[in-house]
Amino acid sequence: MKTVTIDKCGISLKYQETLNTIYARLDRLGDLPVFSATVNHIRQISSAGDTDAMALAIAVMKDANLTTKLLRLANSNHYNRGSGKITAISRAVVLIGFERIRNLCMTLKLIESFGEKEPNSRVEDLLVTAVLNASTARDLALSAGIDDVEETYICGLLFSLGEIVVAFTLPDVYLSMLEQRKQRRLSWVNIQQQTLGGEFLTLGRDLIQSWGFSKRVVSSLRTGEPQPGVSEQERLNQQIVSGCHQLFEQVYQRSPQLEGDEYTEQLKLMSELTRQPAEKLEETLHHSVRQLCDHIDQYGLSHRALIPPVSASGNESLDELSRKVSFYVHARQEQQSTRKNQDDAYSAEQQKRLAEYNQLQLKYLEKMNELMTGQAPTTQVLLTCVEGIEASCSLERVVFCLSVNAGQQLVAKLLEGEQLDPVMSYFQLNRADKSSRLFFHIMDRGVALLVPDARDPGWQNRLPDDYLQSIRPGGLIVSPLTVSGKTLGLLYADKTETAGPVEDRDFRVFNQFLVQCRIALEMGKHFSTDLTKKV
Repeated sequence: MKTVTIDKCGISLKYQETLNTIYARLDRLGDLPVFSATVNHIRQISSAGDTDAMALAIAVMKDANLTTKLLRLANSNHYNRGSGKITAISRAVVLIGFERIRNLCMTLKLIESFGEKEPNSRVEDLLVTAVLNASTARDLALSAGIDDVEETYICGLLFSLGEIVVAFTLPDVYLSMLEQRKQRRLSWVNIQQQTLGGEFLTLGRDLIQSWGFSKRVVSSLRTGEPQPGVSEQERLNQQIVSGCHQLFEQVYQRSPQLEGDEYTEQLKLMSELTRQPAEKLEETLHHSVRQLCDHIDQYGLSHRALIPPVSASGNESLDELSRKVSFYVHARQEQQSTRKNQDDAYSAEQQKRLAEYNQLQLKYLEKMNELMTGQAPTTQVLLTCVEGIEASCSLERVVFCLSVNAGQQLVAKLLEGEQLDPVMSYFQLNRADKSSRLFFHIMDRGVALLVPDARDPGWQNRLPDDYLQSIRPGGLIVSPLTVSGKTLGLLYADKTETAGPVEDRDFRVFNQFLVQCRIALEMGKHFSTDLTKKV
């Protein structure tokens, strides 16, 4: 059981009972992941000046669920802007930054820890507004000139922690409080004081203080005038965090309005703090909702909680913003539902195609096995290999290029697939031609070349121009075919430009047939010094 600190002005018995009940229920649930040793370790590492990316990555990777969710977020459009797919936490730390990674971890673990345990407890709504408050406060802190905007994010995230914990640990009590608020006989603050013996903000401060957060974060959980003696940065931080919270309370009509002017007054105050016009502030609010809406699934939240009620509040500007937000979320929800249906249909088609590929792969591999024990001509072995690759995967063109004239030329001999004319025309290569050196280099080195996406700027600069213009590949694989130390030629396969990049399975199938072809030729002693006549 945790102890409760009593300040000089005293603390009500009701509040002590509430706080002790919350601690007892949290204890029965076990150590909350959001404040577990793992997250505390991440916070400590990310704030250390000499920490490297790998040290923070190792701390994150101790939590498999956190690692998975973090990588999904890191690959979203918001965080990954043209850096290629992020598959390692260490790279995510480098690209996104220590502080942002720490805050994403805190956000994900907050949602995981206090996720919906009771139906209709309204916890998810509170978690959504907490994330919105955090991201909006961070954006506004940049405009206001606050030095540590990532700390502002944490303050915004934890501002409603007291209410979240009450809804999570005392769901019946919380729902009763909401019913009282609907009646509008008492203010929301009075309801909190009568039911709990204190305010949500006081509960939040006591909780995060006991969990080891800094004084700056603890002091930010309050409304009204800042405490005496705080710095200008701390004053700004508190007012922005609490101001954002109040604005979202208005947007989601969680704070009942009688006059309809509270929203306008709060916008005016926030405009002065951030030196931004009211219209710009409203756009920031809308942007935060859109941003969360676009990857809400990665957070483990639903679109429903993002949709504000659309009703007459008495404030035209607020009603317009609520309509815009509601329309956007509904549209994105519909769009994602349509995309999911399309993805499901595409996935079913992909599974069907994969099953067909697997059947054909087995069929052609059996043919290769039969050729190993017989005395089939070299041409038949090579042709079966070429046909097998083309039939068993998404590679669209497969060619065997024979090495002739003592290795001075490469000539396309066996081709399978579609749009083969450009390939047949191009692969009549001479070693003396500078533009052909890449393919002779591959043959001489005996090393395969895999280009997953030939449209990538890096490969566009490295592959021969005449090859790219003639063949127009989407991706390609080239490997020498060497049997008992003698190079017979090159095995080439690609996908057309419109078909996209080479997939991992394509490369595996290509290699499997290449190996089987070598074994068949070696076992059957099919290779010869006069292959030109046989192929």
